[in-house]
Amino acid sequence: MLSYTYRAKTEQGVLVSGDMLADRADAVVHALKQKGYFPISVQQEGRLASLLRSNAGLGARVSTREKGIFTQQLATLLRAGVQLSIALKTLSKQTESKYLASIIRQLNEDIEQSSSLSAAMAKHPRVFSRVYSAIVAAAEESGTLVETLSVLSRQLKSQASVSARIKGAMVYPLFLLVVSAAVVAVLTVFVIPKFIELFVNVHQALPLPTRILVGTTDFFRDSWWVLALGAAALACAGAIAWREEHVRLSIDRLLLQLPVVGKLNRKLQLARFTRTLGSLLNGGVRIVTAVSTTRGTTSNRAFAQEIAHVEEALLRGATLAGGLAAQPSFSEITVNMVAVGEDSGTLSEMLLEVADMYDQECEAAIGAMTGLLGPIMIVFLGGVIGFVVMAILLPIFETSTMVR
Repeated sequence: MLSYTYRAKTEQGVLVSGDMLADRADAVVHALKQKGYFPISVQQEGRLASLLRSNAGLGARVSTREKGIFTQQLATLLRAGVQLSIALKTLSKQTESKYLASIIRQLNEDIEQSSSLSAAMAKHPRVFSRVYSAIVAAAEESGTLVETLSVLSRQLKSQASVSARIKGAMVYPLFLLVVSAAVVAVLTVFVIPKFIELFVNVHQALPLPTRILVGTTDFFRDSWWVLALGAAALACAGAIAWREEHVRLSIDRLLLQLPVVGKLNRKLQLARFTRTLGSLLNGGVRIVTAVSTTRGTTSNRAFAQEIAHVEEALLRGATLAGGLAAQPSFSEITVNMVAVGEDSGTLSEMLLEVADMYDQECEAAIGAMTGLLGPIMIVFLGGVIGFVVMAILLPIFETSTMVR
C-alpha cells in the first residue's frame, strides 16, 4: 500500500486535509466521496515516506508493546465514560508512533461512518490480528468492551515482556560472539601466516593442533567460493522445501519435541491458547467458534493441527477437556483444570488461571536459560580462542627446546 496526502472540502465548505493508505489514488478519491467529502487534490508521498507509512515499510510497524499501551489507554478512557470517537481522537494525538496515529485516525473515521470498532480494526489485519478483532467483536455484542480491552492489554504486555527478555538475553552472547570472531579473524589472517612462514623456512615439523589450524585457515582462504556456493545452494533448497506444507509441519512438530526449547515452546503456545480462548468465552463467544478463532493465534502448524482436532471433537459432542486430553501438547494439569472449569461453570476463569500459570513458568524458564547462556558462550568461545593460541605457541615452545 502507498501513502497519499489529500485536501478536500466538506458539505459545509470546510477545508480538510490528511493522509491515507491505499493502493491507488482512485481508491482515496472513492473513500473521500463515501465520507461526503469533495476531493480537491490527492498526491502520492515520496517513496521513502510511503515506505515508512505503508505496511511493508521499515517504519510502518506497530510493536506489541505499542499495541498493548493503546489498548490499555482506550480501555481507561472508555471506563471513564469518554465516548469512543472522542477517545480515539485523543489517542491519535497522544500516540508517539505516526503510523499508529494514522491507523487510529482511520479507525475514528470509520466509527463516525457508523462502523463498529471491530469492523474498523478488521481493515488493518497487520496491526490488529483476526483474533484481536474477533475478541473485540464479541465484547461489543456482549457489552463487555472495557473489561475485554483490559484483558487484551495485559495479554499484549505479557507477550511484549517475554519478547523483550529474550532479545535482551541475546545481546551479551552475540557481543561475545562478534568480539571472539574478530579476534580469531585477526589471528588467522595476520598473525598465523607470519609464524607459519617462519617455521616452514626452518623446516620444522608442526604439531597436530597447528596443522589443524593451518589447514582450516588455508581451506577458508582458498575454498571460500565453495562455501559460498554451498550456502547459496542450501538456502535455495531450504526456501523450496519451506514452501511445502508437510515440511513446515514436520519442522514445527520437531520444535515442540526438542528437549529444552520444545518444552518452553509448548508452554508459550499453551499460555497464548488458554488466554485467548478464555477471553473469547468471557466475551460470550460460542466455544466451537472460540476454539476455531484461537487456532489463528499460533504460528506453529503442529499445535494448530492439534487445536483443529479439538474443534472436531467438540463438533462430535465431546467436552473441551476430553478433546484436549487426546492431544499430546496439553498437559494433564491443563486438562484437569479445564474439566473442573466445565463442571463448575467457570471455564473462562479457569482458562485465564491456566494462562497465568504458564506465563509464570515461561518467565522462570526464560530466566534460567538466559542465566546459563552467557557462561556457556564464554566457555565455548574461550575454548576456541584457547585452541588458536595453543596452536600458535606450541611451535614456539618446540623451537625453544630444539635451540637448547
